[in-house]
Amino acid sequence: MNDILGNPAIVQEVGRLLASAFADKDIEVVMTVATKGIPIAYAVASYLNVPVVIVRRDSKVTEGSTVSINYVSGSSKRIQTMVLSKRSLAEGSKVLIVDDFMKAGGTVNGMINLLEEFNAELAGIAVLVESENIEERLVDEYLSLVRLSDVDVKERNITVSEGNYFARRE
Repeated sequence: MNDILGNPAIVQEVGRLLASAFADKDIEVVMTVATKGIPIAYAVASYLNVPVVIVRRDSKVTEGSTVSINYVSGSSKRIQTMVLSKRSLAEGSKVLIVDDFMKAGGTVNGMINLLEEFNAELAGIAVLVESENIEERLVDEYLSLVRLSDVDVKERNITVSEGNYFARRE
């Protein structure tokens, strides 16, 4: 994943593709969780010409007052916390959630719950890579560019295919 997210040309192309899918949704803010989703979120936001809001796992004193929620990680089933500065998201904003990787969708689901605390509207969910072999996905409506179906650690091989972004274009 680092070789993809570390290449500005690829990140810009990912941003262009994802932004094009939501260009007609009147997005006001792109939201992501720190850290690896940040380059993708900024690329998408630059094409949509909207600000980026970064959800953190812990509070920073420089952010001022915050809203925090607990959520259950979809893959590990652990309770985790996410935090967003009160001044970073206006009430009623139309938000596009962007993330780099989605397993069961627990983190994305947590961000959706956080949006409710701001009376913000979920306009869509976009992920670079989704894991295919998940028994219980916590999020139904999302767009993905790549689907990861198998990781063979011993042979150092991964199997990927096109995400649902390409199916909707047909």
